[in-house]
Amino acid sequence: MLKCLRASGFVYVFLMLSIIPTDSKGQASQDSLVLQIPRRVRIFSEMNPNRQRFVNYVFWRDVPRADGSYIHPPDTIGWHPTGSTTPRGELSYPSSGGTYRGTVDQTATFLVKNSGRVGVGGFTKDEIIIRYNIVGKEFLNGRLDVGQGYTPGEPLKCVFTNTDEGGIKVDFGLTVSFAPGIVDSNGVFIVGLEDFEGYHVWRGIEKDGRDFTNVGEMSKEEAALGEVIDSLYFFEMVPALRARGWYDLPEPMVGVGRRIDIRNVHPDGRLGDDEMFWLDRNAFNGFTYRYAVTTFDRGYNVKSTRQGLTKIDHCPVTEGFPYPCPGEIIPIFMVLEPQNDLKRVYAVPNPYRSGSSQLTAENYHNFPDNYLRIVNVPENCTVKIFTVGGDLVWEKRHTSGKGNIMWDTRNLAEKEVSSGVYIFRLEADNGDHVYGRIIIIR
Repeated sequence: MLKCLRASGFVYVFLMLSIIPTDSKGQASQDSLVLQIPRRVRIFSEMNPNRQRFVNYVFWRDVPRADGSYIHPPDTIGWHPTGSTTPRGELSYPSSGGTYRGTVDQTATFLVKNSGRVGVGGFTKDEIIIRYNIVGKEFLNGRLDVGQGYTPGEPLKCVFTNTDEGGIKVDFGLTVSFAPGIVDSNGVFIVGLEDFEGYHVWRGIEKDGRDFTNVGEMSKEEAALGEVIDSLYFFEMVPALRARGWYDLPEPMVGVGRRIDIRNVHPDGRLGDDEMFWLDRNAFNGFTYRYAVTTFDRGYNVKSTRQGLTKIDHCPVTEGFPYPCPGEIIPIFMVLEPQNDLKRVYAVPNPYRSGSSQLTAENYHNFPDNYLRIVNVPENCTVKIFTVGGDLVWEKRHTSGKGNIMWDTRNLAEKEVSSGVYIFRLEADNGDHVYGRIIIIR
């Protein structure tokens, strides 16, 4: 997370999987993972006076397992082993069910140890043993008996024993059942257990989201693989913010220091038990920012037990085009409260570059509406702008109750002022005043 919430761009193509936004619940009609819309997205701001900019905290509810995961139907290519004399029509075919409780994509493989008729018994014993494990994690394993006493069609819970950790039981939520018929020794089938990979946070300043950029990525898959940034986020930071509302970073982070503390920002003082978060440490006074949170995934090939390469969001962002899910865009306006310490009054951006903005010049955070702001002003005051020769250029009586005064860089005759140095004088109603310098570059 220290470098985390990283910006990146993505080229979107359709995968074979049906990864599309939907409001459908459950898995009754699904044939693949369906990415869900994050719910209850909320944004709260905190001003960092030392950096003269805001930190925006974005909160949303984690997608429930029942909606964000998928258990694939069994792949039974190997269910009729080579050399078997059992007619295919007499085989007992398996079915899978349940709600996957894991956090990353996995494949479970099943192997019949002895032949027999389901619900009756093996050819030499009453038991018909089927062993199973997670591919690549053979220490997560278990066994089922579908012989004497098993009722065909009855779901059996697959609880994995972790033999690496003293026999701890792990329940991923997977169940399997077997139809009437015969299972052959060495028959094999596999079941894909799939979960969406993580979340993206998008930010822009255009109303329709056409300038959205990915400013935060949280990958559960990379956390499970030991990536420091994602592991820190999922295994330490989020649990701490849920438990007590703050987390001490291993090293300082620009904009927040050594501690991420949401106790004075979040309405409840901490993350909810099902809540996620992200913070934008680079929000400037005077902007209206627009955010959206998406789930993303790369798809999962059960047979190869591999993810795809292309990240797909439930609502794909395409550079230069309006965001296709406008109802998910959440605006927040950065504005300071008025205050009476005139030593804190300043102009931004300064210098002001005509025609430049975040959209046209990299790393230049100008205002998209071509206004200059004088900020941290009292609730009631008067500002006058002069040339260095003392000629009055512009003036305004401020009574809006906000901490910003906006100037469109035009003079009293409504003409754009030329490049140069200008002096502003701000006077509070109590007679106190302050001077400042403004540079205009055309």
